Amino acid sequence: MMSVAQQSPSVTWAGGAAVAADSDGGVSFTPTLYKRDLAAGGTWRQLPLRGAGAWDSRVNDIATAADGSAFFVGDQGGGQGVLVGRYTAGQWHLTSDQGLPAGTIEASLLSVSAVSAKDAWAVGQGYVEDPFTAVPVVQHWDGKRWRSVQIPGSQDWSLNQVEEVAPNDVWVVGVDEATGQSVATHWNGHRWTLTPTPAFADSAILFDVAARTPNDVWAVGWSRDTDKQTPAGLALHWDGISWTQVQLPRGTFALQSVALQGKSGVVVVGGIDDGAVGLSLTSTGGWKSLGLPQNDPQLPLGVTAVAASGNRLTIVGWHYVSSEEGDSFSSGTILTR
Repeated sequence: MMSVAQQSPSVTWAGGAAVAADSDGGVSFTPTLYKRDLAAGGTWRQLPLRGAGAWDSRVNDIATAADGSAFFVGDQGGGQGVLVGRYTAGQWHLTSDQGLPAGTIEASLLSVSAVSAKDAWAVGQGYVEDPFTAVPVVQHWDGKRWRSVQIPGSQDWSLNQVEEVAPNDVWVVGVDEATGQSVATHWNGHRWTLTPTPAFADSAILFDVAARTPNDVWAVGWSRDTDKQTPAGLALHWDGISWTQVQLPRGTFALQSVALQGKSGVVVVGGIDDGAVGLSLTSTGGWKSLGLPQNDPQLPLGVTAVAASGNRLTIVGWHYVSSEEGDSFSSGTILTR
């Protein structure tokens, strides 16, 4: 399970992939989507995705909009464009984003955000041939087609998340591979502006960004002061002028996702092999543990995304088996509270 989103206060969607291994050790994915409706009993059920079997792809991220529309994004495969799901008229439709940068031979859209059925953004990573080089992918949906957008100076960036607050208020975060430092850039409807983030002696990266208002934006990821250091959780807050690092409890591991609750609530999740991390920011400015299930050494838990609705939380991820040969997937997991 890779992603989670609230369609309404009672309806939650969770997306990911069914994982299959062949006799040669290769792995393939089938995009998978689940729905929980509290008004209809609250049971999770898998949704039929017509044509999903033709895609070797994951559901990497899901976004909902105020007009009832929604999107999810995935990976490129089988000579097609990148998988995009669009929710219209009460149904999910699998479509192909063909508007990739010229020469792109492999791509994954990792994040999507939308304000309506006619205005959405998606970001991710692609590769071009001759020479085989990584390129950032930024896509905009205008209600009819996806088109590629170039962010000035982004040729060495890896982009992980996009957040569209309004058509003239869009955030994109990731890492500058040339410097090893995190990046956060903003679109005001006319131009992109790189906003300085705190620098660290070794490296830093941002995986997620969420905005409550133009002056209340949160981003999370990890930082390191030496290349031997275990990645430490990183939380940043934008007040409309600058980014400020918000101190986390000592020992907090790398963070993957952030969700906002109400007027001031903040929830972050993540972790590495040593254990899953879940924290909420209290009204007094301190962090409190979410009390995630304790890690089973035989079946560790990894968490990737969190969504909030009122006082309810939904967290998705997976269990995996760890051995000397490496980690292997066991099963997806959905946690609710």
